[in-house]
Amino acid sequence: MNKMIQKRLIEVRNAYQLSGYAFAKKLNIPQPTYLRYETGEQKLSGKLIEALVVQCNVNMYWFFTGEGAMFLDPDCNSCERQNDTSVEEKFSAFGKRLSKLQEKHNFLDREMAQLLNISEKAYISLVVGKSKPNIDVLNCIKRNFKVSVDYLLYGCGDN
Repeated sequence: MNKMIQKRLIEVRNAYQLSGYAFAKKLNIPQPTYLRYETGEQKLSGKLIEALVVQCNVNMYWFFTGEGAMFLDPDCNSCERQNDTSVEEKFSAFGKRLSKLQEKHNFLDREMAQLLNISEKAYISLVVGKSKPNIDVLNCIKRNFKVSVDYLLYGCGDN
């Protein structure tokens, strides 16, 4: 995992003034798994990203780039607001957005999988919603299709 993202994950935890154990509990992630995120032994998962948005109101633009505010203003109209009950529903439509990108560029499943450096089976699992994307997949899609992470995960922002 990118060292700067590790650093920002720790910054978020420190902003909440919580131990690793307490922060993992807040995010509903097993403590050993959370520790592996902080140490860089485990790649970021969609579950962690979703928990940071839903439970902590983390600004994903800041999280991935280091620019802007760490937290979103809960009064703004961002679709990632804390307490936005539709966040999980919007996130669950990731596969549909991925399919739209695939159709727009006339790629086969096999070609999309190759582009994302995953197996075709893993790609199909993303499209049908059986799995969530990790940070590498999100960055590959963002880079290759020139879309924002906000669009990919929540359907808002630049597409």
